[in-house]
Amino acid sequence: MARLLIDAHVHVHPDMARTLLRIMEASGLARVVNLGILEVVGIPFHEGMRVFRRVLGERMVYFPTPDFRDLSLGFGERMAEELERKVEAGARGLKIFKELGLRHRDAEGHLIPVDDPRLDPLWAKAGELGVPVLIHTADPLAFFQPPDENNKYWEELQRHPDWCFWGPGFPDHDTLLAQRNRVIERHPRTIFIGAHFGEHTENLGYLDACLSRYPNFYVDTSARLGEIGLHPPEQVRSFFLKHQDRIVFGSDLILGWPGMDEAAHRDVTAAKGFYEAHRRFFETDERQIEHPLFPVLGRWKVNAVGLPEEVLQKLYFRNAQKIIPGLGT
Repeated sequence: MARLLIDAHVHVHPDMARTLLRIMEASGLARVVNLGILEVVGIPFHEGMRVFRRVLGERMVYFPTPDFRDLSLGFGERMAEELERKVEAGARGLKIFKELGLRHRDAEGHLIPVDDPRLDPLWAKAGELGVPVLIHTADPLAFFQPPDENNKYWEELQRHPDWCFWGPGFPDHDTLLAQRNRVIERHPRTIFIGAHFGEHTENLGYLDACLSRYPNFYVDTSARLGEIGLHPPEQVRSFFLKHQDRIVFGSDLILGWPGMDEAAHRDVTAAKGFYEAHRRFFETDERQIEHPLFPVLGRWKVNAVGLPEEVLQKLYFRNAQKIIPGLGT
């Protein structure tokens, strides 16, 4: 019998709630954590939550994202107050998209770094409220390199040219992660979950150092098995064993996100296969298999890592239950 999953990284529009429910029932998903989509598409929080609760009940928790449109004086305090209101109304965490550090600019037109002290009230408020911050900082290294035929994600960057951050006007990859790490260090009472395996899947040694240094830092596995699986499987397995209490399962399932090609995810049978590919990677020792987002995020094969049962339970649901309110026990 397939093990139950908590998927701690999905983006699902309220209009797709019933499709999500069918996918959850077909794929053995006990709970999902839905991230930031209400604010992105402009649906009022209470309205969207009413739809989600009517269809999904307690099987979904929601992380709102801050409003970065008004960045006049005092924006960090306003964001903290808004987070508190939404947590009181049922939110269970905070989602930060990668535009922080890359695109958001203050009222004077200056790029806002991830570690801008004006955002400290927001990070502190999350810790005070006991809700985690799922933060997406940077992207794969290739997104910060020339978008030519030598780029491993050439095909993907042709499809999404706005995902290329090479050239003037953007901080480099390592600068962004250093900014994020300073935030994590400044706010030890706030839990931070680094989206997409902390956005340095190319360097497990770097991630090992971050997880070892910052006890309030976790990572999720969303949309990066294609990168993780390029490392020697013994190395990956050792990493998961060492940090078994700090890694959360996430898939990056997308339903109803504007401008995203999600046809495969909308089909329940295909979505079931998507989750089966994740299980195959974590649970078997197979070699040269397709990763869950093949070929979208890479036309290459990966090696599965065959994690032991105790580690699988932590990855699939226990770690998420430990740090995210509302996921049951």
